[in-house]
Amino acid sequence: MISYRSLVRMGQVGLLVVVACCGICNGAITWNIEFEDVTNNTNVGFDDPVLGAVRRNTFLSVFGYLNTILDENGTADILVRSSQTDGSGFLASAGPYFWNSPNGFQNGFVFDHATTGSDPSGSVPDATVRFDFGYTWNSETDDPTGSEYDLVSVALHEIGHTLGFLSLVDANGKSVISGTDPGVFSVYDSFLERGDGTKLFGAGGDYLGTPADLTSNDVFFGGPNAKAANGGSSVKVYAPGAFAQGSSISHIQLGIGEVMQYSIGKGVKRRTLLDQEIGILADIGWTIAGSNAPIPEPASVAVWSVLVLAGMVLQRRRAERQRRSESERCG
Repeated sequence: MISYRSLVRMGQVGLLVVVACCGICNGAITWNIEFEDVTNNTNVGFDDPVLGAVRRNTFLSVFGYLNTILDENGTADILVRSSQTDGSGFLASAGPYFWNSPNGFQNGFVFDHATTGSDPSGSVPDATVRFDFGYTWNSETDDPTGSEYDLVSVALHEIGHTLGFLSLVDANGKSVISGTDPGVFSVYDSFLERGDGTKLFGAGGDYLGTPADLTSNDVFFGGPNAKAANGGSSVKVYAPGAFAQGSSISHIQLGIGEVMQYSIGKGVKRRTLLDQEIGILADIGWTIAGSNAPIPEPASVAVWSVLVLAGMVLQRRRAERQRRSESERCG
């Protein structure tokens, strides 16, 4: 089993050139996807001479599926960072950007852009994703073999984090964004509670629990839609005895094939969000379309193009506007 990691980032950092994009045709949200592997001609990952195009289309199929779930009319800009190839860490990591103030609860830039149609910050993407292709992957949409990790399943999981399905709390109850308590936390955090129903967060973005609560194996998501989908019970959250930033609290623990579980094994396929997971998305503010069809084949949902010239122009314009170095806070 290999663990996932969610990332959280503060706003106002540099953005690389846009050289690739896709248009998803069967839903309301317009997803603009950029691949740094293609930008930088890395010849690995999503730019692999043999598997690159297949991997890109497989990745894009996730957004066609999400457009059967999410009933929104805006846009989201996703940057797929240069692939890792060492096969020694997380399978993948992802997360949206957040503002580092004011204190309270946010869903991140993907939610803001997709639900309002207004770009939170034109100087940064709404979220970033990174994969490690040093592992053996099932790069297509058929079933993975017993030696492969399923790209569709992992991609759906990571994009789930960019939608706001993640926690911003650190091991001490402070915000990983603002470094404070009260601080900037996720809307997801606002629904966290102990097994007895005691809320872990106050309305102003203040952590009401103790550090021990976060490693108690007794943390639940208590949103009304998630509870309704879970037979009236709160949904158990991953809170192991040793706190792991980016894994603890940011995942659920039902044991019934959930996409947002904290790890995945070889040969495992999780390509459909459970009703409990869709309930969590509804609770944090997404409008749900009501359909939960299987992920379709890429050819039926995505149009892929490489816009090198447009990307070069955009790069020059953005370079003129800002020369900021990138700053990340990873969880």
